[in-house]
Amino acid sequence: MTYKCPKCGADSSDKDYCSDCGALIGATTLKNDASVMQPASPADVSVAGETCPDCLTPRVSGSRFCEVCRYDFQTKSSGTGGATPDAPDTPLTDKPAQSFTTAPQSASDHTTEFVPPPISIKLNVAVTVDPSLVTEPEVLATCPKDTPERVFPLDLDENLVGRRSDKKGIYPEIEINDPGISHRHLKFIKQQEGFTVLDLGSANGTLLNGSPLLSGVSTPVKAGDEFVIGMWTCLKLRLRN
Repeated sequence: MTYKCPKCGADSSDKDYCSDCGALIGATTLKNDASVMQPASPADVSVAGETCPDCLTPRVSGSRFCEVCRYDFQTKSSGTGGATPDAPDTPLTDKPAQSFTTAPQSASDHTTEFVPPPISIKLNVAVTVDPSLVTEPEVLATCPKDTPERVFPLDLDENLVGRRSDKKGIYPEIEINDPGISHRHLKFIKQQEGFTVLDLGSANGTLLNGSPLLSGVSTPVKAGDEFVIGMWTCLKLRLRN
């Protein structure tokens, strides 16, 4: 028996959570320590069966651009991060143009290419199962309570967190078997000044230190930050020597 997913329209073998995108199907609710995430408004409902070909995020009804990567559904072109408003006109002034003289360079003067210093901060992410997040007995029966902690180094420029999907060819660096987690749930991004996290439009959202994480917006993170995703999964960032 299959169940129709209200978010992506796929036929799910699980009656509570879509086996394709992880969206909530049945009456099962997620318990979070701080707050319960609000249901999607009508404006957030995706076009059934249509997803972004670049990042596989479901398309929001009436939206021309992908919420995550800004893919243009109208022109079928990859996103550029959104349009940039035109700069205001600069008023002309009556000041005369200034002239400068440059002293001749000596033979010892030469231009060197700037090489940014390497990132000194190294982080690991620890993945644990917390059965106390589950409120429904039938869901608790499927919770892998005895799963040991797993630790992943955040060494790549981008580290994807999600559920594996052979059908869609999605193989996350941090693979988690939790029915409430999307195939492409979030990713940790290594930058010159540190690390950020980006929710990729996950079906059930992400809590960062007890507060909902805004989808599609990069947020700086540090060692000690904790995340709650899916039905029972907790993530914690740790410093690595």
